[in-house]
Amino acid sequence: MKHSLFITAFVCIAAISNLYAQTDALKILPNGNVGVGTEAPTEKLQVDGNVKANGRFVDKTGVVMPVGTVLPYAGTTAPPGWLLCNGAAYSISGDQKDLFAAIGYTYGNGGTTATFKVPDLSASFVQGATPWEPVGTSGYPDQHSHSVTMPQRSFGTEWAGDHNHFFPRTWYNRGLDKGGYTGIDTGGQDVTKQTTENAGGHWHVVNLPAYTMPSSPSNDRNRPKWIALNYIIKY
Repeated sequence: MKHSLFITAFVCIAAISNLYAQTDALKILPNGNVGVGTEAPTEKLQVDGNVKANGRFVDKTGVVMPVGTVLPYAGTTAPPGWLLCNGAAYSISGDQKDLFAAIGYTYGNGGTTATFKVPDLSASFVQGATPWEPVGTSGYPDQHSHSVTMPQRSFGTEWAGDHNHFFPRTWYNRGLDKGGYTGIDTGGQDVTKQTTENAGGHWHVVNLPAYTMPSSPSNDRNRPKWIALNYIIKY
């Protein structure tokens, strides 16, 4: 019995020794830290190199990068696991089937129910969805116009001071014959040398009414300083 226990203990110690063996590929420390490609892991799992997974990375709340996530991307070609948001169609049963499960035919089906489309965000801004503009809704620039209203103003002439006015010669035609002039009859006197009564110093006021002048409707782009990037979607 004692011999059997001794052998069992020896095997366990040997196994533990092998478990904590110093190798370049895998290091498991007594504190539970595991290193791959590193000799001194400081975390529960520390990897020196790339990690390839056939599944998805999950934390305590769910998938770290959910399928259907859209991000701006400075490159011209989508990285592995991502697609450009250019309205292209993909098979509903291919590598992108998880993406189809997430977005369905929201952005079209490519002409057949065997394919679905990713959103086309070319030359587009993204806004938050609302109950009246749900996910997948798109539109064009809103038309708008501007109205310019001139405020009503009163303008005055310069101060003229005391002065008189002479009658124009063409106003006088005592006979009022077919010449058609307006006649002023003063009993034969030459009214062109007569003046009007003194009006005193004064000025004149001219009122200009205000008018509203609308511009033509416009749907031209109205945007701040900008830079173009690609949008990519996770599949």
